[in-house]
Amino acid sequence: MSDPVQTLLDQLRLGIQTSGAVRTARNATRRQPKAGHDPRTDHARLRSARSRAKAQQAAWRAAWRTCRSGAFRGSARLAADAVLAELAADPAELMRRADAVIYHSSAGKDSVVGLHRAVQAAKRAGCLHKLVVVHADLGPDTEWPGVRELAQRQAERYGLRFLVVAADGGFVGMVEKRGMFPDAKRRLCTSSLKRDELAPIYTQITAALGLDDQALIVSIYGVRGGESAARAKKAVLSLDSRASSGKRLVLTWNIIHHLSTTDVWSEISDNGLEYHPIYDTGLERLSCAYCILAPDAALVLATRVCFALGLPIPTVYVDLERRIGHTFKPGQTLAGVVAAARMLDALDGPLTWRRGDAVRRHLGEEACLRWEQRLASAV
Repeated sequence: MSDPVQTLLDQLRLGIQTSGAVRTARNATRRQPKAGHDPRTDHARLRSARSRAKAQQAAWRAAWRTCRSGAFRGSARLAADAVLAELAADPAELMRRADAVIYHSSAGKDSVVGLHRAVQAAKRAGCLHKLVVVHADLGPDTEWPGVRELAQRQAERYGLRFLVVAADGGFVGMVEKRGMFPDAKRRLCTSSLKRDELAPIYTQITAALGLDDQALIVSIYGVRGGESAARAKKAVLSLDSRASSGKRLVLTWNIIHHLSTTDVWSEISDNGLEYHPIYDTGLERLSCAYCILAPDAALVLATRVCFALGLPIPTVYVDLERRIGHTFKPGQTLAGVVAAARMLDALDGPLTWRRGDAVRRHLGEEACLRWEQRLASAV
């Protein structure tokens, strides 16, 4: 008896290979030909690749008709999205299908809840051995203290393998080299320090599998739709065409996409999950201490937290701004942010907080007590 999902996954694999062939052939026609090379050869290769693409589209529809007892009305990509949505609805089945599962941990509140859910799905599927946790370290004077260590503890709680990637120089080195800060349109902190550094991990894990066929790798993130309009548009499960190749098919799984902020804190409390104390200060995200996407109020609060903890981050960034001659945001200097933070400290006194304040703020004192008890028993 045929396996409908496997048949359609095979078509998705074929689609990746076909797209790669089309891309390679198209690039060949655009390159400056070498002496004696006949460009007609490249154009013939492109025509052949495009024919393969058309055949693959037809194969998608035939596979759908065979497996779903009806014609699919739409493109091959829409058929792929339908199959992926079906897989996402059954986490344990998705784990069983995968040859390897990579969890991308930031150690933040969403990340730890996503990791807990991934572990539960892997246990139900009997596939915990497939799961590995990867953390991208953004370098000194960028992340809050203890982030990397917390990500490791969160992984070790479940006995998972933990890997770290880090770019030379980190965020500060990248900014100094470019002579300017990234912005919302050019988020090089994500592309250069995370995605590019993570690429070799896919190669290593694929090679370690030693498969003759194309590997299926599920790449999991703790991304929630409620965080932003852009993230709300993301699919729960999608094809990562950038990371996929002839040797691996990579699917991106936003495992907690549907959860609200309250849902996240409830799961932290109910399961005794360890979260970073920076949330207790009133900051809502465990991003870089100075995030280019953070609102002004969060930047000022982050600066006051640095003062309270005795961190040199404000001085490092103000000096960096002055040295490269480029402001942190258009029309806004970090020197001005630091001045505003000093004024608030002078008026209200240094910032103070207690461990568990984030849970208290979102769920109340009773939930905080429950979290403390369950965290203690989990350690």
